[in-house]
Amino acid sequence: MSRKALITGCKGQLGSDLIRLLSNEYEIFAFDIEDLDIRDFSKAQSYFGKIRPQVVIHTAAYTDVDACESNAELAMSVNSVGTENIACACREIGAKMIYYSTDYVFDGLKDSAYIEEDMPNPMTVYGKSKLEGEKRIQANLRDFSILRIAWVYGAYGRNFVKTMIKLGNKQLRERKTGKEIMPIEIVDDQIGNPTWTMEIAKQTKIIISTNLQGVIHCTAEGESSWFNLAKSIFEELSMAIDIIPCATEDHPRPAPRPRHSSLENGKLKKAGLNNMRQYKEALKEFLAEHGEKLKNEI
Repeated sequence: MSRKALITGCKGQLGSDLIRLLSNEYEIFAFDIEDLDIRDFSKAQSYFGKIRPQVVIHTAAYTDVDACESNAELAMSVNSVGTENIACACREIGAKMIYYSTDYVFDGLKDSAYIEEDMPNPMTVYGKSKLEGEKRIQANLRDFSILRIAWVYGAYGRNFVKTMIKLGNKQLRERKTGKEIMPIEIVDDQIGNPTWTMEIAKQTKIIISTNLQGVIHCTAEGESSWFNLAKSIFEELSMAIDIIPCATEDHPRPAPRPRHSSLENGKLKKAGLNNMRQYKEALKEFLAEHGEKLKNEI
């Protein structure tokens, strides 16, 4: 009998890639908000009890970082209470739980990459709600892996890579019609690890099969600013786009962004399980696979 995997947030960019990758090895059960609200423990408990998966991969979250600032109660109920409900449902059926946390659990004031042992200090409602989710899993469950991910992009959903392609296309269209072109301003003083969802999915598969537990940093190797990432995107796609660097202060947002939130995959490396590639290598493959389609779609 095949092993069962239950994936929450199945329509998101990470959930979609997890389904694609794991469906050959697992009988996949997946749901999103319209199927089951994770804030309702009794419904989650009943659903999990019927399926009885061996592993639960919890990607569902309220991820709009700026909206979280004005909807703190909703952010906490989804990212903290909802996550606790999933953990308790896992405990009742003896399932392993995978949870995706974030670089936003840190304040971004460290000069070097954060390691798993560094003390979290979230500066946003989103970061606080995700950290609280981590704590509630640790308080309610023994068999879990908490993967901290960051600067995520993929073929599905909204993300920075797709936004850049959209803005680049707009500039190219305007140039063709003879309009005056304004360079795209892109923040150059925030540093992180741009990470493809499929890379995270592949690393997740390894973590499940080896049963690596606890808090695990899981991002692409190598650092970039948003500006340099945009440059790499346009170079790979041979798009001649005018861009200029700007400071975070030039485009204030409701939620403060950590200035340096790179994560070091220390636990993966120590266990000899680090499968995360250099971000430029992964980005190149992603754009080779999806770039033309995205250019035509957006």
